[in-house]
Amino acid sequence: MEYARLRKEEMEMEIETDGMYRRVTHEDLVRMGLDRKGKWQYTIADIETLPEWVRAELIDGEIFVKVSAPLTIHQDILAGLFFQIEAYIQRKQGKCHVYFAPFGVRPKKDIYNYVEPDITLICDDEQMRERGSAGAPDFVIEVVSPSNRKHDYVRKLALYHEAGVGEYWIVDPKHEQVTVYDWKKSDTPTLYPFSERIKVGVYDDLYLDISNRHNTLNELLSEERQTSLADGLEEGRVEGLAKGIKEGRAKGLAEGIEKGRAEGLEKGRAEGESKFAELAAFLLREGRADDLSRAASDAAYRDKLYQQM
Repeated sequence: MEYARLRKEEMEMEIETDGMYRRVTHEDLVRMGLDRKGKWQYTIADIETLPEWVRAELIDGEIFVKVSAPLTIHQDILAGLFFQIEAYIQRKQGKCHVYFAPFGVRPKKDIYNYVEPDITLICDDEQMRERGSAGAPDFVIEVVSPSNRKHDYVRKLALYHEAGVGEYWIVDPKHEQVTVYDWKKSDTPTLYPFSERIKVGVYDDLYLDISNRHNTLNELLSEERQTSLADGLEEGRVEGLAKGIKEGRAKGLAEGIEKGRAEGLEKGRAEGESKFAELAAFLLREGRADDLSRAASDAAYRDKLYQQM
């Protein structure tokens, strides 16, 4: 996006909106209160008086008005990066929200600074307002326009740093380079070529790919398939293990019962034989051979004789 500094000596300018040009005359500036003489500071109130078709930013009380539509490469990169971030948030069911311009941000929560970053990531719901946000975003991306490099590399850089923005990326299509300021780690920027996937400091596993930005959906679907396959294998393993344990427990129980029954029968038989041997010896000593013969075939009579021993 290209911005022009608005000065009192400018009598008129042309602003492109939605593919159409509308001329801003000196009378328009007077009507909007934007032709003040001498040293001044504009405020958000001045921004709010602008017509809806005029896009402007306010940095330390100075207004910058958009004077041309962004290039196709600018919008192409913006769309690709936004999609990657939004898809990641939805897949992870994250709490952060990502917005693309025009989305108003008051990074210092004052009346002298108002910007519309190309991409804004906000993770604190308390910063959200009915129109935009108030407070330093967690992550900001600006895509540089050819004739507006100073706006992103100098003015906005200083503003975002002072306001406490966590991370600021300057994406430069002309040089196919990304300048990353991760101020939570260091004040020194890191430079990356477009060909390299770049990690977003806000997240542990989000990497943005500029050179391959139009293949993001296929990559996401591939990752989802691999995740589903892994989940399916794990679920099958758990179910198989549970089934094996259940079957093993049932089999072990059945075997235990059968073994216990067999051991019980064997023990009972042995005890019965020993007890009968004692009864036989007792009856023979008493000369009761007839009782012994009857006891061998009559269990009830045998139990009666056991009581006499």
